[in-house]
Amino acid sequence: MTVVREEKPVIIRYIFRFDDGTQKIFEAILDSQTLHARIKSELPPPDWAQMDRSQCRGCPLDPAIHQYCPVAVNIAEIVSAFHGVISVTMADIIVEMDERTVSKRTAVQNGLSSLIGVYMVASGCPIMEKLKPMVRFHLPFATPKETIYRAMTMHLGAQYFRMKRGLTPDWNLQQLYQLYEKVKNVNIGFAERLQKAAKQDALRNSICKLDVFATFLQMGSLKTVDSLEYLFTPYLDF
Repeated sequence: MTVVREEKPVIIRYIFRFDDGTQKIFEAILDSQTLHARIKSELPPPDWAQMDRSQCRGCPLDPAIHQYCPVAVNIAEIVSAFHGVISVTMADIIVEMDERTVSKRTAVQNGLSSLIGVYMVASGCPIMEKLKPMVRFHLPFATPKETIYRAMTMHLGAQYFRMKRGLTPDWNLQQLYQLYEKVKNVNIGFAERLQKAAKQDALRNSICKLDVFATFLQMGSLKTVDSLEYLFTPYLDF
């Protein structure tokens, strides 16, 4: 069977339109194959992006080799733009992708949470990169239940491809819970890093919102996922 590969980059554009008529636009350009973010900025990374500043617990990157946190480098421009913005500031947030455009009037922290979530996965963090399938099919403003569904289906899809290659699959989702324990550590570490970089709370709260999803997936483990079983009733009758 011939595998059809995408060639053009995946572009996710976030537009924040404020009530005073100003707007901020950020465009995440991801390589079609690796889903790694292509960063245009040629400015030197800020001091708060140095790896030894609040390095996340469990981070496998060696500061002696990696001077800067790759995620911090990639969101430096976003931090600069929003460092003085209060989290509950309302804005019309438009997210443009090839497949669709999504818009919502909501607090800035909710848009930032989705935008920063893209870069946390697509910047070369060894822990977060396992969430790349979710970035490819990005869902802005996702609810906790939507996130649980997407994480579960992503993980089970990965196990199918592992099985096809003769690798041991994890159908019981234990590795998914272990992954989200590591994701939670990244969220905590990155919130501490942004504490030093941002004047106001919009950026820090955006990470806290991401951490809520990680915590929600951990709480109750299988019980949390099993709450979705009713959706699959048609598959359970034969």
